[in-house]
Amino acid sequence: RVATGCPLFMTESIEENDDTSTNETPNAPIIPKRLWAALVSHSSISPDLVWGDASKAMIRSLANNLASFPLKTTGFSSFKEEFVTAGGIFLKEVQLTNMESKIRPGLFMAGEVLDVDGVTGGFNFMGCWSTGFVAGGSAAEFCSIVNSPEKI
Repeated sequence: RVATGCPLFMTESIEENDDTSTNETPNAPIIPKRLWAALVSHSSISPDLVWGDASKAMIRSLANNLASFPLKTTGFSSFKEEFVTAGGIFLKEVQLTNMESKIRPGLFMAGEVLDVDGVTGGFNFMGCWSTGFVAGGSAAEFCSIVNSPEKI
């Protein structure tokens, strides 16, 4: 069923002899279930629809929502209610020198997508900015190497 997830957004099994393996459950969704259900609903897709019965227009609508889901900010909460997210990509799956995925070369990550928890009050901002700086520079370097005239 479309509402339960998309095979393209599921974790893959990692070979047992790979030292980057994690405690992740193979074939677990990488998009949280509640978010996926909201995206499917916002795309006007029935929760009971089977993938094989989804029209191109439905899939296009879902893809558009995945890429640019509109969110309206209505305000902010009181102080001390803003929390950092917990969980994320395990650090042992990331080359910390350049923030590149050990599992998906060419994928760079930073900030709160990583499984790092810290005290609020600026420490998480610094972690986001620092890993963002490293990941951004590394991604730019990666792209310049991949797109160099010698590679084309």
